[in-house]
Order: sequence, then structure tokens, then C-alpha cells
Amino acid sequence: MYIVFKGTDEWFEKHPQLKEKFKKTYKTIYEAAHEYAVHMDELVKDRTNDSLEIEISENLLKQTLIDAFDDLLRLTNYHPTDKPNPIKEMSYIVFWLVHRKPIRLVSEDIIKNDKLTDIARTRLLFINEEFGVKLLINSIFTGKQENGMFSSVKDEAQKQLKYYKRFLLYYLIYRLDSPKALEAMALGCTIYPIWNVNPVIWDNPEDTEHDF
Repeated sequence: MYIVFKGTDEWFEKHPQLKEKFKKTYKTIYEAAHEYAVHMDELVKDRTNDSLEIEISENLLKQTLIDAFDDLLRLTNYHPTDKPNPIKEMSYIVFWLVHRKPIRLVSEDIIKNDKLTDIARTRLLFINEEFGVKLLINSIFTGKQENGMFSSVKDEAQKQLKYYKRFLLYYLIYRLDSPKALEAMALGCTIYPIWNVNPVIWDNPEDTEHDF
């Protein structure tokens, strides 16, 4: 067993064809993590009048993507998959995000604030897992989440989606054992006919360009 830290320059030399994709993915996720940190800070301020201090480690986030891209490369090299769909890609990224934990709650004393609910404390303590849920949901849906349905059906669907997000958080905290299990869970959500999911997910792989 080898434990090796890989710098991005070394990785780019080995995989020059993925340099731009890597940089674009890193920029997207880093900006999303920053926006998420600001959002969480606003929520906490609104409920407690206290501020959050959240750090995002650029090195750990880059290592997260290197690990995820390496796994996806192995898939395309040894399996009939030229271009992993958005859910597959994000499942591997979230898997390594949870392991590498690039987001850190610095101001942990906020957890003791009695104005926070138990689920709010959970989301702050397991901030990488909570952010992972956001990434997965965004990889599933595109634009408006609901098709034209009766309002009563929409209300019920929103309740189900809220519970589904809660279940994903639980799974990431306590049950996550592989990216493929996470992918299967996320794909299951796309079957429900009320949701407008990303159409790329069900594209014929033979019609897509080679990315990895």
C-alpha cells in the first residue's frame, strides 16, 4: 500500500488532456463552497446573531479532485464508459470530498448555542457531508425542479425531496462505502416523473464526446 501526496503540477504532466477540465471543475466547486459558507453564515447570524468562521483548504480540495479524477480515469480505461454522466462524476467527487474534508468549521463554539436546532448542529458539524448533498442535488436537477403538476402533488414532492436530502446527509455521515453506491442512490431520484432532471444523465454514451 502506497500513500502518496500528488501535487497538481505533477498530475497535469501525467494527464495534460484533463488540465482544463480539472481547473474548471475546481473553480466551480471552490466557488460553490464559498457561496455555501456565506449562506450558512447568514443562516446562523439570523438565528443566533453570531458569525461563523469557515475555512476551505485549497490543497485538500485539489487532492479531492485528483483522487476523484484518478478513479474516473480507471473507469474509462477499463470499462465501456467514455464520458461519465454528471451524477457519476459528482458521486466520485463527493465520495472523496467526505474523505478529504477540505471545508472546516473554525468557530466550533457555535455548536453550543441553544438557539440552533439539532439538525442545524449536525449540518455544521458535518459541513463537508452537507455540502456534498448540495453538490449531488445540483448534479441531478437542471433549472426548475418540477414539471407542471397539481399544487398538492408539488407540495408532497417537495416534502419527499426534503426527506431525501436528509437521508443523503445521513448516508454520507454514517453509511458511505463507495462512489457507486452513492451514484445508485442519486440515479434513483431521477426516475420520479415530477422532476426535471439533467437530460445528459440518460444520454446514449455512444453519442457523447470523450472527456476522460
